[in-house]
Amino acid sequence: MFEQMLLPALQTARSRYQDALANLSGNELGWKLADGSNSVGFLIRHIAEVEYRFCQMFFGRPLPETVTLHTIGPVKDEGQFADLSALQAFHEESYAYLLESLRQLPLEAWDVPVEAPIGTLSPRQALGRLIYHAGYHAGQIGLIRKYGGHR
Repeated sequence: MFEQMLLPALQTARSRYQDALANLSGNELGWKLADGSNSVGFLIRHIAEVEYRFCQMFFGRPLPETVTLHTIGPVKDEGQFADLSALQAFHEESYAYLLESLRQLPLEAWDVPVEAPIGTLSPRQALGRLIYHAGYHAGQIGLIRKYGGHR
């Protein structure tokens, strides 16, 4: 079911996010749209961390022991996500973990509500929210790259 019905939508949304990251240079990771806003590097890390967190909350997989969530909750971007190759690797690993989590989710679990800190959602609803989340921040990245700069 995931492979046939939901994977194409996820892949389409992911391709738009990838487009926002095309030809990204390391010096753009610190760019922001305005003072006090989040940088490109922070947003890339955040999208990946939320993928891991949704796997934990809604898709039945624990947070990997090697993953620490730095961008979720009341946190401030302090410019610490400035290593392009590390961010790219983390971004790819989180997406692979997400795909595997979705593939492993039993068919009967897709529409069963799950209580989580962000609300009660079925895994199907959570996937929709996750797609929206990545698109929202990909749009921010696109705006920063078009109009922002180093602050």
